[in-house]
Amino acid sequence: MNAQLTTAHPLPLIEPQALLPDMDWQTWRSAGVIARAAGRGPTLLLLHGGTGSWTHWIRNMEALAQHFRIVVPDLPGMGESLDVLRVTDLDDYGQYLMAAAEGGLVPPGESFMIAGFSFGGVMAAWLSARLPERVTGLCLLGPGGFPPGTWIHPQLKAVPPGASESQTDAIHRRNLELMMVGDPRRIDALTVAIQRHNHSLVRFKSRFLGNRDTLGPSLRATRCPVLCILGDRDPLPQPDAAARAAYLESNTQRLACRIVPDASHWVAYEQPDTVNRLMIEFFTARGAGNAEGLFL
Repeated sequence: MNAQLTTAHPLPLIEPQALLPDMDWQTWRSAGVIARAAGRGPTLLLLHGGTGSWTHWIRNMEALAQHFRIVVPDLPGMGESLDVLRVTDLDDYGQYLMAAAEGGLVPPGESFMIAGFSFGGVMAAWLSARLPERVTGLCLLGPGGFPPGTWIHPQLKAVPPGASESQTDAIHRRNLELMMVGDPRRIDALTVAIQRHNHSLVRFKSRFLGNRDTLGPSLRATRCPVLCILGDRDPLPQPDAAARAAYLESNTQRLACRIVPDASHWVAYEQPDTVNRLMIEFFTARGAGNAEGLFL
């Protein structure tokens, strides 16, 4: 990331052109969903996690865009995309995403690939199950959507009214440590600024869908190969990442699961080199409509 924080500008401009200025970005809206795209090649749709935005992929987009045309939307009710009703039904929420997909989020009629982080994994699997003829590969990174009893949510702290800038930063930093990033040394000022930015824009509480058994049914209806990437220090899976991998394997036959050492929930941010390599290898075999290419 190229942006630097200064005392004169405590929060950077959270835009791709500012944080990744060497990339050629396009921005548009599709059915109220704002999307940003860069790169050339087969289309790879990147869906961020809950209380997030396109910034969840900040350490991956540059590498992935060298191999694919990455399309990175803000999910409905988050970031800069449209407001949504406070629905608790997966299909109701999914229709917002489907409308965007059919309205030009991805090239009309063409095949594409999807990666989803956390709650984005729930929606990536949902979309893959409903567009089986078009989605050629699915990657889940620390996905949500598991049955009760197989996950735990850390006790995050809310920012109280009237908190100072330093107090607000400290609370967001601590929440990142508890849930997202296992090594506190990897949380710099820009990481905190991104978290503050995302938190300030969220209007839809995705935990109502991500903390239920919403992933398994979609996976059982998904036809394409699936890669799952888990952090070995992710605090959400119970009792551990290996148990989560076993559950995923029981719901789809075409799955490869990789547990990445020294990574928490935000595995793509904490271990970008490893994650980028795994994704590039997997999706390269899926590109250009090749759903039957080499599988991991």
